[in-house]
This record gives sequence, C-alpha cells and structure tokens, in this order.
Amino acid sequence: MANKVKVEFSKKYYDNEADANKHMSYVNGAAGFLAIVIWVLYLTKVFTIPNHFFPVVCVLFPAAAVLLFIPLFFIKTDKIRKPGFKYFILFSLLIVIIALNISIPRHSLLFWPFAILMANHYYNPTIGRVIYIVSLVAMLFCMYAGMFFGEFDEYLFGAGVIKPDGSIGTVETFQERVDLLAERSANGDNRYVKVLLFYYFPRAACLTLFFMVSNLLNTRTYKLLDDEVRIHDEQQKSKTELGVAKDIQMQTLPDDFVSNKDVEIVGELKAAKEVGGDLYDYVKIDDDHVALLIGDVSGKGVPAAMFMMKTITSFRYSAVSGKTPSQMLKEINTSIMKGNKAGMFVTCFLAIIDKRTGKMSYANAGHNPPIVGSNHHFEYLKAFHGIMLGCFENVRIKDEEITLKPGDSITLYTDGITEARNNNGDFFGDERLIEVFNKKDYTSIVELHHAIKDVVAEFVDGAPQSDDITFITLKYRGGSYTSSEKEFYGIKENIADMLGFISDFANENQFPTSFTNQLLVVGDELFSNIIKHGYEEKGGQIFVRLLFNEDLKEFCITVIDTAKEFNQLNVDIVDKDKPRLRVGGLGISIVKNIMTDCAYDHINGKNILVLKKKF
Repeated sequence: MANKVKVEFSKKYYDNEADANKHMSYVNGAAGFLAIVIWVLYLTKVFTIPNHFFPVVCVLFPAAAVLLFIPLFFIKTDKIRKPGFKYFILFSLLIVIIALNISIPRHSLLFWPFAILMANHYYNPTIGRVIYIVSLVAMLFCMYAGMFFGEFDEYLFGAGVIKPDGSIGTVETFQERVDLLAERSANGDNRYVKVLLFYYFPRAACLTLFFMVSNLLNTRTYKLLDDEVRIHDEQQKSKTELGVAKDIQMQTLPDDFVSNKDVEIVGELKAAKEVGGDLYDYVKIDDDHVALLIGDVSGKGVPAAMFMMKTITSFRYSAVSGKTPSQMLKEINTSIMKGNKAGMFVTCFLAIIDKRTGKMSYANAGHNPPIVGSNHHFEYLKAFHGIMLGCFENVRIKDEEITLKPGDSITLYTDGITEARNNNGDFFGDERLIEVFNKKDYTSIVELHHAIKDVVAEFVDGAPQSDDITFITLKYRGGSYTSSEKEFYGIKENIADMLGFISDFANENQFPTSFTNQLLVVGDELFSNIIKHGYEEKGGQIFVRLLFNEDLKEFCITVIDTAKEFNQLNVDIVDKDKPRLRVGGLGISIVKNIMTDCAYDHINGKNILVLKKKF
C-alpha cells in the first residue's frame, strides 16, 4: 500500500509540475516581452548606461528575451513533463533579473522576490530554497557589477558627482567610476563595505523574510498535496471494496427474468448507496411450487447488506423444508436473531404459489402489502400486517391464502418506491403506484416494470435517491403452454442457428408457414441488431426463450443479452422537419407491425425484449 501511495503521489506531483511548467512558460514569455521593451528603451536613450556597456546590452537583452521565449515552444510537447524543465524555466528568469539589476539597479530590486514566488508553483520546498540562495548571491554580485556597468545610481556611490558649476552629475565610463570609488575610499567612505552593510543586508533581510513566509506556504501546500493523494487513495480503496461488496450482493440475488410455461418473474434492486439493505428472491420448491420473498432491512450500507444476505440464505434453507409461509418467516427470524448485536431488523413478505392451480399462500412480517390482479383490475392485497423479523423471539405472523387466475400477477415492492421524494419533499405514495398498474394493458411484466421506473423517475425529477428501490413481479400464466429455451453466442455466423431454433419450435407446434416466415424475419432483425449495435460485432451471449399457448393461439419470444443498454424498439423520428427512421429503423418497424405486442427493459445490466403475437 505504501508503494502504491508513493506512486500515486509521484503521478500527482509530476502532473502538477507539468501544469506549473506550462504557466511558468507564459510568465517567462511575458518577461521576455519586458526584456524587449527595456532593450528598446536603451536603444532610444530613455535609460542611460555607460557607453562601454551599451554594446553588451544590445546583445544581452535580445538574447535573454529569446531564452525566455524558448519554453513557449514546448508547451504542447512531452518536454514540459521532464524533471529538469523547471530548472531551465526558473534560471532563465533569474538570468533576466540579473541582467536588469546590473543595467538598472535602482529600478529592478523588486524583481528578486518574483523568482522565489514563482518557485512555489512546484509544491517543492527544495526548489524554493535553491532559488533563494542563488538569488542572495546573485543580488550581491549585481550590486557590485551595477556600480561599474549599469545606470548611475547615486545610492551605490553615496552621492552624485559635483560638477564645477556646482550641479550634481554622473560618471559614465568604467575608469571614471573606478577613480570615484578609490577617491571616496581614500576619504574614509568605503563604498564596497557600505553597499554590503546598508544596501545589500537590508534587502537580503527583506528577501529572507519573504522566503520564510513563502517556504512555509510551499511546505504546507506540499503536505496538502501529500494528504490529498493519501485521502484519495483511501477513498478509492473504500470504493473498490464497496464495489466488490455490491458485486457479491448482486450475485446473491436470483436471475433478473424468468419465463416458462407456468410463471413469468422479473425482479430488480436499485440501491441508494453502493450497497443496499433491500432484498428479493424466489426459489423453486419442487416442480409445482415456487416461493417468493421480498424484504427491507433497517439501515443502509455494508451492515444492512450483510443482514440482507443472511436473510436470503435463511430463506433458501427454509424454502426446501416444506413449511408454510408463516413457519418459514419464523424460522428466518430465529436464524437472523443470532449475533444481531446491532439490533437490526427486516420486514418481509413471503408467498408460495402452486403453479398447477394458482393457489397462493402468504404471510406478512411488517411489510408493505403487495399489488395483485390483471390489466385494469389491480388492487392492494389485504394481508395481516404482522411484525418485523430480528427483534423478538416470538413474532405474530399469520398464514393467508388467495387463488390467482390465469393472467394474474402479484408485485412485491419496498417502500423505496412509495416513499420516493421529489425536490419539494412530496412522497410518490400508494395512490400513484396503483394508478401505474391500472393505467393500461401491459404486454408483459417487463413492460410493467419499465413503466413503474419511468413514472417514479419522472416524479422525483432528479432528486437524490433516499432509499433502496426494489420490486419483484410474478405472473401466473395458467392454461396450456409449451416452451423451449437456448443460449447462443452472438456473432453473425450463429444467426442461422438461432433462426433454426425458432423454425424447429414452429414446426413442432405446427405453426402456419406464413407465420413461421414472419417469425424468422423478426428473429433475423432482432439478432442482427443485438450483434451489430449492442455487442458491436465483438460477440456476446444471447438467451432466447420461446412460449406458445395453444388455447389462446399466442406466441411469445423473449430475448436477453448483456450488451450495452440498447433499446432497438426505439425508432423515433430523427428530424421532425424531415421525417426519416434511424439506421436499422425500417427493419424494427416491420417487426413491430408483425408482432402484436413489444416490450423492452434494461434490468441489472441486461437487455430484455419480450414480443408477442396472436394468430
């Protein structure tokens, strides 16, 4: 872990260094422009310097400007990320400052802190200290050099030169300045010592104070960067661990969609956090019975997820024992109470459906009442409320019973749906939920689930999800059905096998030839779109399930894949002014004309298509 943090810190540090190099290059470019301006002012005699130093200035300032402009040419290259590039930038800037202090000593003293300030961009106290030491040495050198080569500064010489007419003038030539300094030293005014004591030391003290403050900020910023990287690493580690926990939790849940000749089941869990406390499950007890469970654990996060998994494990163990729903819930209660020091609890609803007769026995442990019925005739099931599990050794739970008619369904849900809030704080509520069920005739429970999610999402209108959202629906088919299912690897070469699977099923059930041909057109379009647009020719699993009700003369095909979210039934017009179908839209338009009903949903990473046809 330490090595990982070190590597992550190094990356962050050098990313910042590259960004600092980029901005420092712009600063150097501005300094280069300033050097050109100073050079022009020398050429036009606005700034005066000794004649013997003038040729040097004419070469020095253009050269310094070129040096400062060079980094600008590397901003968009990898050179800007090289560790040594920062030293080139900073020392180029120092060279210009040195040139300015020698040439115009009394006008350029304020430039010395500038280099130290710029070094702070690198979050490296060592770089700041190096620039500080170099600046101290260079500043002393510039003061003495400026006495002989720069613009005349009476402070360096103690005073100006008294001319014969009594006015104060300057001395320009190198020899005249040497003679002036010697004359003043002979009169007890040693300018070398006084410049050091009274001119250099005060400025060095100010520069040192500036450096100390700057270094403290630099050191603190460096530490902040280090802390930020460590915190980020811990967050990533925690996020990874929660991701693993979520994967384990989701793998604990059953398949997202089941459809056979007896029942159709679809379930979905959308956690409010990385992991949640809601649960749903269904278990095949024997060939004729299936048990259905939904639950809502108190609390959120990892503890709730662990309690949820313990509940599911207890349910699966109890389901094969042949007990009644209330007995199963009491057995789950005994199991989850062991070691429950945190005092967590779970509300549950458990039902057992006899697939031969539609008889459903059920028991409620403090959970929301499910919704039962068929198109336009859904209502809340009247059930004894009972008490939640995990708190008391003896819980009062009651077995009840109803009979589902062919085509009826039961939807179990958690209060994450009814208690979903919008930005105004309003709850979605029970009435809105039942309205969704009775709003229209649904092709399948897949379409019903999609409608519920759409209505809830529209209601909350982007408000944060405050609770886990979970619901599971079982539809009792009844009647006389035949079924067949098979999984294929989705590549173009296997489309013929998929169509052959449909053709064989049609022949076994003596479909009319015209209808069989229509089904082959539908299958070819669906499989081709999944392979081309969903898996993007890379291949992936395609699960196909076929159902036929001879009494109702109804055929149903279900196609499930794990490609990217892709609703091929959506053939909205691309341009309202120039109506046209998107690419592939014509084929899907034909499919929708052939099939009586079509439904799509994307549940837990899977695309689910359900298409029906009566003939």
